[in-house]
Amino acid sequence: MINNRELIEPLLNFPHKDIFYFVQVLHRKKDHKGTVLGGSNNNSRLIKAYFITSLEKLDKQWEEMVKLAEVFEARVMINLNPRNFRKAGYHMLQKIANSMANDDFHNLHRVYTSVCGEYHSEIDKRWLIDLDSHQVLSAHGIKEFVKKEHLKLANHDKVTRYSVLGEIPSKSGIHIITNPFNLKEWKWPEIEIHKNNPVNLYIP
Repeated sequence: MINNRELIEPLLNFPHKDIFYFVQVLHRKKDHKGTVLGGSNNNSRLIKAYFITSLEKLDKQWEEMVKLAEVFEARVMINLNPRNFRKAGYHMLQKIANSMANDDFHNLHRVYTSVCGEYHSEIDKRWLIDLDSHQVLSAHGIKEFVKKEHLKLANHDKVTRYSVLGEIPSKSGIHIITNPFNLKEWKWPEIEIHKNNPVNLYIP
């Protein structure tokens, strides 16, 4: 069992009423190899989505999230890049129009959750550095590298608040959460960097 709630809550900020964090209870194919999810060959099946607008709302929904994860043997996952209700609404309208123009009416009911998975607010971008168990020993060197890159940005007056935000345990390693940095000097080509991926909030 992995419960990252205490590590993740300090990373959540709600500067105004339009900001929310997108949480999904996902039944993932990689956790259930050889099974078909929801009658399709998709990599994951969405059990339920949540739109978290405050820590109080997360607390209110927490018990239900955990129960769903346990019943469906699923993961509760949160994207640490904040979403914006206003921007999501505009993207939804655009996506609906495109789907209708392509005569695709069968998937309109999925549009809003799809938009929330794809688009995020421009404030406080967070990247995820994905280390598997055999790569965890590189974590210290990677964090020192990222800190130096952040200092370079600060010296050029481009940004003053970027930092390495923390480490979140995954099922097979760790995720280093950081603000963006210059990728030109990245020295670990075998380690993936995700710019808009969710992290594990709870795994039964």
